[in-house]
Amino acid sequence: MSGRRGRRGRIGRLGRTPARLFRTRARLLARPSRILGRPWLLALLGFFLVAAAWAFASPMSSSPDEPSHIVKAAATARGEFVNSTTRHEVKGGFEKTWLGYPLPAKYATLDAMSACFRNKLVSASCGKKFGTDDTTAIVETSAGNYNPAYYLPVGLPSLVLPGVGALYGMRLMSALLNSALLAAAVGIAAGWRRPGWPVLGVVVCGTPMTLFLSGTVNSNGMEATAAVLAWTAGLSLALDTGPKPGQVTRRAVALAVGGALLANTRSLGVLFTLSVLVVLAVVAGPRMLARLVRYRGVQVSAAVLVAGAVAAVLWNRYADGLTTSRLSFPTLTPDAVATEVFWNSGSYIVQIVGSLGWLDVALPPGTVIAWYAVAGLLVLPALGCARWQEALVAVVLIVGTVVIPIIAQALEAKRFGIGWQGRYILAWALGLPVLAGFLVARRLGPELPAVLERRVPTVAAVVLGLAGVGAFYWSMTRYAHGGFKKYGIHPLQWSPPGGWLTWWVVYVAGLAVLVAAVAVRRRDVLWQPPVPSVSDSSASGVDVAGSGAQWFRGGAK
Repeated sequence: MSGRRGRRGRIGRLGRTPARLFRTRARLLARPSRILGRPWLLALLGFFLVAAAWAFASPMSSSPDEPSHIVKAAATARGEFVNSTTRHEVKGGFEKTWLGYPLPAKYATLDAMSACFRNKLVSASCGKKFGTDDTTAIVETSAGNYNPAYYLPVGLPSLVLPGVGALYGMRLMSALLNSALLAAAVGIAAGWRRPGWPVLGVVVCGTPMTLFLSGTVNSNGMEATAAVLAWTAGLSLALDTGPKPGQVTRRAVALAVGGALLANTRSLGVLFTLSVLVVLAVVAGPRMLARLVRYRGVQVSAAVLVAGAVAAVLWNRYADGLTTSRLSFPTLTPDAVATEVFWNSGSYIVQIVGSLGWLDVALPPGTVIAWYAVAGLLVLPALGCARWQEALVAVVLIVGTVVIPIIAQALEAKRFGIGWQGRYILAWALGLPVLAGFLVARRLGPELPAVLERRVPTVAAVVLGLAGVGAFYWSMTRYAHGGFKKYGIHPLQWSPPGGWLTWWVVYVAGLAVLVAAVAVRRRDVLWQPPVPSVSDSSASGVDVAGSGAQWFRGGAK
């Protein structure tokens, strides 16, 4: 009997083994899908692929002042923070001060890699190759007095990679850094109960200009991406009245990281960081602020923010001593400057979406129109449903996009001339789509069926992807054969390393992943109608069970 029961037990265990193996295999197969279903991870992959495509498809030194930024990054990575020589130059209507650093002499050839085709109707094939002289020489940069926070990590590849690989390594490091900041912002937005609109608001911030700067060596890229993270975290703290456990701390940490990096990029960074905090206070109101300051994570993050702002102020004071302060343009009066900058506002607004290269790669009109159409899809409903203080903040962000350049140039024009570009206001302007996405989710979300939360952001992301394809194609024709009015692919007079097809595949794949990041939805109930009480239902004849079951869901638990 015992032997028979033992055989039956073994047979039973053998019979259950396939089922157990099937469940184990199903869990293993489901694990990658759960990982890839995380919007922040999809965003990290998508943003990095797009930025990496820009890094290789753009000729070296074709980003604004990129030769100077590369020299600054290479010098900072080698511990060179103090200048060796200075040279003052007034050229092209604005002033530059050049600082010299001891570097391999080959870094002095960076400017020649793009000088022959900048602002000219020629292809990039005339560009010179990166030098090979490794002897030490003094190499000049106009970015010598910039804060080293961005340049230190970006310059590290120049210590280990040989030849031109060091330059592409720096570009890829910049792409990774900026993509991580944008992905962190997506992760914060995806933590909302109705994440479609907030995530779209962050993805809208990835304008062609933002991602182009992210894939090249330019601190303006980190200024924009760090600002997106700071805006996303700060507005999440202000608007989410029912956060889940741990969300307040995560958002406070993200605000500290984004705000500290934003303050330590360019000269306006401290003021932009202060703007984020002021907006947080206005939108949250005194009661919400009183709740937030009781969190230990908020207190620690506030201390980090203060320390970052102090470090930025100290560096700015030190940097002012590195450059001369002569009045290079004494005849520029505030009235004349304000008038000229105001009438150039239209160009600056277009440049927020993109005017690539050294402002010599204009994007197709359809790209600009599509981006602003999606931005309008967010902003107009947000203004319609916002409370008065939220609407006031949105209006200030819109008006400030025009007014801040006027004020900044009027104050500094006598020293530096009129050299404003639309990319300088990215850190301010990108707060608007972030705010709009949160307001739509917060104020309109409970009244919208799930289909609007799911489909409209996804369709809008597809429109942004098509706009991005146009931007990449326009840039390709510009560098491949001089472009502008020759919109065909041929003749290919210049191709990037690996060929155009490779980077087209990488770029389109990145855009597709970003669309997926918007389309992925958390499995939470989007809206549930209030269930009437038993007394009300008995009096009115309402079926409680039936009404409670008719939920608009974002997905099953």
